[in-house]
Amino acid sequence: MKRRTTSINTNRLGSNSRRRQLLKRVHQKVTSRRQNFQIIEATEELSEAC
Repeated sequence: MKRRTTSINTNRLGSNSRRRQLLKRVHQKVTSRRQNFQIIEATEELSEAC
């Protein structure tokens, strides 16, 4: 019984790190997209001001 819980815990740990890596990758995409959007918005505002 005790051995089984430890194996489950190790599996859970592995999936957790994998999930964190995936989240990091997705978050990077989101932040880069947001940055690009902000740059586009700023340039549009500048062009409208002129």
